[in-house]
Order: sequence, then structure tokens, then C-alpha cells
Amino acid sequence: MQPIPEIEEIVGKFRAGEAEVARRFFEDKRPLSQHLDWLRFQVAREARNLEEIASHQRCELVEQVDRSVSRETLVDQLTEDYQEVRHYGMLAYIYEGISGERVQWRELRETAQQASWYELSRREHRRWAEIKAGGSELELAAALFTRGGGGSLFYGMIPLRGGDYEEALSRASKTILRDEIEHGASEGREDLYRLVRGKDDVETASRIIAEMGAIRLEMRNEQYGKPMPEERLQEIREGGIAPVTMEEMLSACPRDGEDWFEWYHGKRKPLSATSIR
Repeated sequence: MQPIPEIEEIVGKFRAGEAEVARRFFEDKRPLSQHLDWLRFQVAREARNLEEIASHQRCELVEQVDRSVSRETLVDQLTEDYQEVRHYGMLAYIYEGISGERVQWRELRETAQQASWYELSRREHRRWAEIKAGGSELELAAALFTRGGGGSLFYGMIPLRGGDYEEALSRASKTILRDEIEHGASEGREDLYRLVRGKDDVETASRIIAEMGAIRLEMRNEQYGKPMPEERLQEIREGGIAPVTMEEMLSACPRDGEDWFEWYHGKRKPLSATSIR
């Protein structure tokens, strides 16, 4: 698959924008409540696969294997479930490690649906639905290309250092970023590039990607309590940021064979932290 420079650049700039939101948040010490707010948002999003599994969607998928569903599709879905449930587990433990509160995923998902900060997430999903209903296959592939941001939010947290809280986030972010690239960014890239036939398709895809990237950027800034001013968001929308390439993200999250959960359970609670005041 040959990369398309125009598309890679625009996606890379919005990746960099999401990473910058996370970095800016951790540049200053903030109250515990602000750390719990962004984590609550993220843990609720990561619990989506748990909700789908609990509603027997995977059982229905299994029943269709060897009929209308390929074996590869099932393997891909179960791999994504494993990875996303792992993300939920790590982030839920981190939340508990700094708050002392017990996470219950069903309650968290229900509460999230009513929270003001979830509106921007719903806006993203509404736009996907609109494009699916009235757009072309190319437009839908472009809209879904940035789904999850390719893990770029976590790319911004890999450099974190300080106490056990920051270290836990850094270590978890490497795993999450690697997983998101494997089942999200790379897969979406192939789906889109398969449909691009010429210059007009590149322009259409770039326009849709910029639109969805702007929604995600605003959502991430809202999630972290708006650490970036509107002026900076506008600069990024207009391209005023160096892009982050897929290769740069991959180099930041090499496989190291670490058992994150074993590492976490070996730390004293509450987790020590240098970014919480």
C-alpha cells in the first residue's frame, strides 16, 4: 500500500493536535477532580466493547461464522475486544488508584450518556451516521479513518514521568497506542486507500478527515478541561502544527513483554503523583 502524502499529512496534523491536548494538561499541576474527569470520560469510552459483549452481540456474530461472516472477521473482532477490554482494565485501575473509588462499568456507561462532556462524542457519532446514510463509500471510509484518533491521545502521554500515576499512564499508553494502530489506524488506512482513485477522491477524503479531526480535537480539549485556548485549536485546524507520522508513533511503543497489571498491583495505593495538587 503506497501512502498518499496529502492524506497522511492532514491525518498526522490532527494526531499531533490530540497529543498536544494531553501534553498540555500535564504541564501544570491540577486538582484531583480534573484528573478524574478526563479519566472518567476515557474509561467510559473504553467500556463500549464490554457493553457489546454483555448484550450478546458476539454470540450473534459467532452464529453467522461460515455463513455470512468470515472466520477472519470473527478473529479480528475478538482481537479488538481483547485489546479494548485490556485498555478498560488499565485505565479503570488507574482511576481507582488515584481516587480510591470503585469503578462499575455499567454505571459509568449510563452516567456518561447523561454527562455534558459526552455531547461532543455524540456529535462525532451523529456525523458518522449522516455520512453513512447519505454519503459515498469513500466519504464514510474517510470519516472512519480517524476513529479513535489512531491512539494519538496516548502518544501524548507516553513521555509522562513523575510518580506512579504518571508512570502507570505512560506504560499503559504504550500498549494502548500499539493496539490502536493495529486494529484502528492501519485498518482504516487500508479501507480508505482502496477507494481512492484520483485527485478528486484525495480532495474529498481530505475534506472529510479535516472535518472529523476538528470534531475530535474539540472533544479531546473538552475532555481535559480545555487546556488549549481556542486560538490554538484554530491554528491546528488551519494546519499550524507539525504532523505526527505512523512511523513516529510506532517507534514510541515498542513491544516490551511487560505485564502491566502485575506492575500496577505491585504499587502502593493511592498512587503517588506529581501532576495532582
